[in-house]
Amino acid sequence: MATTQAVPSKLPWFTSGDIDGFFGLFLSGFPDLLLIVGLAPICGFPNEFVTGRVLPGVAFSVLAGNLFYAWQARRLARRTGRSDVTAIPFGVNTPTIFAYVFLIMGPVYARTHDATLAWHAGIFASLLSGVVQTAGAFCTDWLRRNTPRAALLCPLAGLALAYLCLGFVFGVFAQPAVALAPMIVLFTLYASRLRLPWRIPPALLAIGLGALLVAVLRHFHLYDSPVTTVSQPGVYLPHFVNILTLFNQGEWWSYLTIILPLGALDTLASLQILESVKAAGDDFATTPSLLTNGLATIAAACLGSPFPTTLYVGHAAHKANGARSGYSAINGAVTVALCLTGVLPLVLRVIPLEVAGPVVVWFGLVTVGQAFVEVPANQAVAVALGLVPMLAQWATSLVTTVLAKANSSLAAVMPSLAGNGSELALGGMIALGQGGLLTSMLWSATLALAAQRRFTPAAAWMAAAAVLSAFGVTHAYALTPGGAVGRIGWWVAPEFALSYAAGAVFLLFCGVLAARSERFV
Repeated sequence: MATTQAVPSKLPWFTSGDIDGFFGLFLSGFPDLLLIVGLAPICGFPNEFVTGRVLPGVAFSVLAGNLFYAWQARRLARRTGRSDVTAIPFGVNTPTIFAYVFLIMGPVYARTHDATLAWHAGIFASLLSGVVQTAGAFCTDWLRRNTPRAALLCPLAGLALAYLCLGFVFGVFAQPAVALAPMIVLFTLYASRLRLPWRIPPALLAIGLGALLVAVLRHFHLYDSPVTTVSQPGVYLPHFVNILTLFNQGEWWSYLTIILPLGALDTLASLQILESVKAAGDDFATTPSLLTNGLATIAAACLGSPFPTTLYVGHAAHKANGARSGYSAINGAVTVALCLTGVLPLVLRVIPLEVAGPVVVWFGLVTVGQAFVEVPANQAVAVALGLVPMLAQWATSLVTTVLAKANSSLAAVMPSLAGNGSELALGGMIALGQGGLLTSMLWSATLALAAQRRFTPAAAWMAAAAVLSAFGVTHAYALTPGGAVGRIGWWVAPEFALSYAAGAVFLLFCGVLAARSERFV
């Protein structure tokens, strides 16, 4: 717990610790901005579109959240008579960037070749996510109490492992001359928690080293990166989106299997972060803290950003470094300056994604490790199992991309493979990946409860899996030239529905056996 310090008669707006806090928070969120620009081509977005329509919405949502949490910290400081209150860190939600790009907007663009339609699909997803987060501010505690911790941690951990870690690790080893050394530096400093001279942030050192290597190797013509067009620097203000027209696209409702679980899990993750903030000594009110996050996501969608916001980890570290409220306000202002001036595509030329990627990889690995550490030892296997559906989903997207580059598709290849994929089991990989977030939660919850011999609630989770697969929410798919798409309907995956139903009956039978054995002990 933090040591309480008396508040001075005039609370300062900035302290020396706010500078350290700003660099720490900014370098946590800066790679996200580069990701948005760097991954935009997957959705068909040209840089001019990202600069003029997407980033301004990101800027104002991040600014509004940072200013609120800075104000909230100052308000708590005055109310409690303390000068050591630290604002909650806040920014763009990294896992959701990958989820929306690779699972929603990318597939829509691959199928339709319509970048505007892909953008609208992302805004629709972000808007619904904000609604879920806003509603979750009032009822999240119930979901947390009735869901095993493994089920809460596994979907995000699987998403982090598949999309944050694997893709960027492969990118690092594809460009080892400029990216491998920065990754070694970053991982060493983060893992050892060694403090550098002059309190240089590890991410700043690693990204700076990568930028230096890029400049030197490019000077000697030893490094070639794709040359992309960039927008002219200027002032780009946000524009409101007519969100009412987005609900006319019926096909987007099939993405609810991604949007709703992610929105609920993001809210729960924010609640857990808020609890760690309280453990560090800053007891902020739960509802307004979570509500602001949801409203910021809705505002981002209304202004053209398809990327939700979230509370960040790291409050305790910022607090230990002396950050108070000013670091949050500075971060919001700098983010606005970067997003509204059109300079981010230029920055990406100096700092390629392969260089900034290790920062994202590290936080992805932390998310995966947390899923194993924060559950009892006998539930570790449930966590391991819960990672598999997201890996299957990622592998399916990888196969789809490779086939598309070869002017083919899963629809063209699968019929020629005996047994729906032969030894590759492509059909099973696709089925497991459909509704992967929900499948991850269902399987990890069932196995975690079985490990605790709580067979009746485990049977309830398995029965839920039967119902969801019966309606095609999980496992059901259809092959199209653009890849595998979900099949929502009644009795579209009967093999899975009946198998899950049988599993639920077996779990109830195990409960009876367990009750009898305990009776005779």
